[in-house]
Amino acid sequence: MKKILVLLICAGLLGTCACSKETTITKSAEESTTTTTTYETEDTSEDSSDGLEKAAAIGSFEVEENILTVTITFPSDYVEETSQEEVDEKIKGNDGIISATYNEDGSVTYVMTKEKHIELVDAIEESLDASLQEIIDSGNYPNFVSITHNEDFTDFKVEYAGDSTGLADVFAVYILYYSGGMYGVFSGERPENVHVAFVSSETGEIFEEYNSRDMNTETETETETETETAE
Repeated sequence: MKKILVLLICAGLLGTCACSKETTITKSAEESTTTTTTYETEDTSEDSSDGLEKAAAIGSFEVEENILTVTITFPSDYVEETSQEEVDEKIKGNDGIISATYNEDGSVTYVMTKEKHIELVDAIEESLDASLQEIIDSGNYPNFVSITHNEDFTDFKVEYAGDSTGLADVFAVYILYYSGGMYGVFSGERPENVHVAFVSSETGEIFEEYNSRDMNTETETETETETETAE
């Protein structure tokens, strides 16, 4: 996943996708993709005021010299080992990236135009949806019927053919947590929590739920239990 950042920054992806409030990933048909978006946003006019509204909805912005820019720092966890020289080389000729600074803690701070930021957010959406499609189609999670997520990847609903998950299924929860965190890094709004609900495909009822904010608590409880057992 670290390579996603480098690939997107260097590729200068130009295509953008329409925002949606909810996206459902289902098993792929043999001849065509079955990624389905629902609940489309209302007006998507191309005037400048609409562009500003879209930009304001996905990040933290600074206005400098009457030019709207976005400053984002990607944590070291999402950046391959590099140097200032390598960062400078990667952004050469990439329109929209104004500057990039390699920080002492291994993070990289990018200053970019609002248009470039929107491009990158759209690109990470497509990349994450492709990863979710792989989960559905891989065969590693045969009971997964579909995965639905909200616009900012903080709420997931897994339609599941059964009423009890296995260990491998729960492992997928951490992939969804990571997806939410990755989108937050690009959008500039790191999520406080990523929620995952398993829903029975037969009854439509939620039978298991997970929250990323509980991870530290769960880890501490497991550690305490192991210590008590050892004593």
